[in-house]
Amino acid sequence: MKLRNLIILALVVIAVGAYIMLVERHRPTSDKVEAQAEKLLQDFDREDVAAIVIERDTGRVRLEKVGESWHLREPLDFPADDTVVGTTLGSLADLEAERRLPAADVDPAEFGLDQPAATVVLSTSDGSDFTLTVGSELPLGSKRALRLAGAEEIVIAAGRFMTDIGREVDDWRSREVVEIASDQVASIDIDAGGDAIQAVRLDDDWRLLQPLQDVADRDHLQALVSDLNSMRIEEFLDEVADPAELGLDAPAFEVLVVRADGDRPFQLALGNTREANGVTEVACRRGDGEFFWASDRVTTRLSKAPVLWRSKKVAPFETWDAESLLLTRGSSAADLNRSDGTWQFADGAEADLTSVQERLRKLSDLEATDYDLLNPPTAELGRVEIGMEADGGAAVPLTLTFTFFEPLAEGGRAAVKVSGREIVMGVELSDVEAIVGDLESLRPEPVEEFADESE
Repeated sequence: MKLRNLIILALVVIAVGAYIMLVERHRPTSDKVEAQAEKLLQDFDREDVAAIVIERDTGRVRLEKVGESWHLREPLDFPADDTVVGTTLGSLADLEAERRLPAADVDPAEFGLDQPAATVVLSTSDGSDFTLTVGSELPLGSKRALRLAGAEEIVIAAGRFMTDIGREVDDWRSREVVEIASDQVASIDIDAGGDAIQAVRLDDDWRLLQPLQDVADRDHLQALVSDLNSMRIEEFLDEVADPAELGLDAPAFEVLVVRADGDRPFQLALGNTREANGVTEVACRRGDGEFFWASDRVTTRLSKAPVLWRSKKVAPFETWDAESLLLTRGSSAADLNRSDGTWQFADGAEADLTSVQERLRKLSDLEATDYDLLNPPTAELGRVEIGMEADGGAAVPLTLTFTFFEPLAEGGRAAVKVSGREIVMGVELSDVEAIVGDLESLRPEPVEEFADESE
């Protein structure tokens, strides 16, 4: 019986522990319940707010949520600062009653509620509204009298929230010029004073369509997108904006970014520059008519000559995507395959990993010194074929082929042709030698076996 009672008692303890873990620990503490009871806006979730209207003696501000972002609708139409809106909603959600007075016993004029300092209407996605009337500042402690529409009481609360709802119009506006990641870009068009640059993104690669067709400089284009994202508006220009004075009647640069998701393209024109507080700013027009001065992060990059937007690298690729490697130099050849992180010859012998990786890195970093050369009349110097890992589930892996040719003159540069690029380029001969030279060094040096001296 004692053992039976002990087992029953243990089961009871386990059941009580499980109840506490699964039920009681998720219930709010008495302190939390008391704090929630003092909240002015009961059953309010700021994530559900779809629109905000703030009426003040200085004017009316109306904000609307569009997707996951906020937009200023009155007194002007402009993207809003999501962080500022979120901070304001947080201040309102945290309002706590320090005193509660029956509305029937209070003279509204005594607390400034007959001529409110502000009225705030929060509209939620389900169509309900929270309307808050804010009285004048009370004599002691910077407190305010508040009345929630439909409530039968006047609440006295700390007035810190007035800093948030009393912002100037410009303080509600977003200072970001654009927010777009490089992998969200489908194409970029640039008009640089009559010179046209057009590039399209294909997965992780970029192709240049204008001023010529070639592989584009991926790093430069990604840096341009990053620079656009880092620009910040320093001064808003509305009715006072004169395009001619800002150099925007004939912009120095115009940028059009087409988004991959089909959303509205981003357009930016850049005009004159100025020095302000030790920083260079550029006059901008976004879209059809948003004028402002912004921190200049892009004009230097945009000033690059159009033909230099092509890739300096002969054929950029990621070395870890290589699955096979065939190097030939005259009658010598090295046929390698990667397996479980090691490289092996066709005969099963293991290759020197460091040497293989160094040649792949040299190929990936190989830069052109000259472009658009004539088809080389010289003999072939060597060839490299790289089998790349199949991309996106493709049945056939990509094969990247480099064909190198002897220099035209002693001490000159070698020529190279690469698959996927319809031009002949010049490269340093020393780089070619490091890639296709001394193929036997790809095999590890044999380990010497020492005779047993005891024999």
